[in-house]
Amino acid sequence: MPYLGGGTNTSAALYLLRRAVFQKWAGYRRLTPSVGVVVANGESTLLRHRVYIEAAACREVGIDLVVVAADESLKNSVELKSIVSRPRERNYFTATDLSTLPNITETVIPAMLQCPGFAHKSK
Repeated sequence: MPYLGGGTNTSAALYLLRRAVFQKWAGYRRLTPSVGVVVANGESTLLRHRVYIEAAACREVGIDLVVVAADESLKNSVELKSIVSRPRERNYFTATDLSTLPNITETVIPAMLQCPGFAHKSK
């Protein structure tokens, strides 16, 4: 997906994840794991105060959240780390910059498979 620029509205992305992506009418199947991967190139510039609220709402309905920060400068982002499901150290990734983002899938996919939803379904 190409980067189009503009403001960053992470809370709206999390809201859509919860209210549109993981819904039966959108093709979601209740017995499948719910893992959302948030790829961020920066912290929110819009509705920043809602990011933690929307992330908590996602986790409350059973969505595990993995974050990929697409820039080394976001390595210690408090906002992005507030989104991640526990254990945070296993579900938060940092790419050097946008150009190296495709290379990070080798570490993100194994982390997704260890999220509680996947572990529970494989038993």
